[in-house]
Amino acid sequence: MGKLHIVGGGAIGSLIAASAQKNGVPYDCYPRNIKTMPAYAQWQDGQSIALKPAIPAPVVLEKDDVLILPLKVYQLNAALIQWLPYLSRKPTVVLMHNGMGGLEVARDLLGRDYPLLLATTSHGALKENTSCGDFQVKYTGLGVTQIGAPNLAAPSPQKLADLLQVAPQLANAIAALDSALPPVQYRSDILKALWTKLSVNAVINPLTALHNIQNKHITKPEYEQSRIAICNEFTQVANAYGLDFDARSAHENVLSVAKATGENYSSMHQDVTYGRQTEIDAINGYIVEMAKKKGILVPENTLLVERVKALTN
Repeated sequence: MGKLHIVGGGAIGSLIAASAQKNGVPYDCYPRNIKTMPAYAQWQDGQSIALKPAIPAPVVLEKDDVLILPLKVYQLNAALIQWLPYLSRKPTVVLMHNGMGGLEVARDLLGRDYPLLLATTSHGALKENTSCGDFQVKYTGLGVTQIGAPNLAAPSPQKLADLLQVAPQLANAIAALDSALPPVQYRSDILKALWTKLSVNAVINPLTALHNIQNKHITKPEYEQSRIAICNEFTQVANAYGLDFDARSAHENVLSVAKATGENYSSMHQDVTYGRQTEIDAINGYIVEMAKKKGILVPENTLLVERVKALTN
């Protein structure tokens, strides 16, 4: 098994690193800013795990290495350009981000036949300052990582055992990730899984950011009209691209996620609170862009993009 190379010092990247450390999986971290890379991780049972010192610059990767990019979509282009000279041996690249549009960025830079995995995770992690002035990452909720291989020719292998026959390099990369931060589930329909996550993010992220609330509060009756409108527009667009969604089920799923993660503040809420760039373009903005291509009107999503941008400008 090769080594995991984790780009960025965000919450999820730091969680993967800490879990790899805990489970004896070889890894290195490459944060943009070494000063803000968490020094250790706090597990839910109170266990504290020290992370290895970070690496300041990219290194040449071997074919059996795995480059993990748990970044924001708008950071992906610059990160891939920085790493391109070090990928000549074609190690597996794993994209792991909120929102959509990252696959298109990676295909433009790496090509459509590059050994690529697309992942979405529901593990909860929070990066925070400590009283000593450094950073730690807190493991806030056990989740699952769903992963698939979007660049493989159709039909996609249905099971991980089938993937091992067709693309052993990708199957081994998935196994390495599963050893580091389990459980990892292989999905032959990874795009459906990502659109499902998009439907949740498109409601929870902008509403929590605009109204300065925790996730649980978006289940209140005063947000029902907006929730339903977002889900209806999302379903119309997703189904225009051949995905099979039902607006009522999408809405029910949003409510159940909002309740399950009730005490959390969404990433967009945190970005707005701390004056950082949000991922609105990769979430509701993506729905708006995909709708335009099909001539579908999505007024609720369009309005949310405008309102969130007005908050951060």
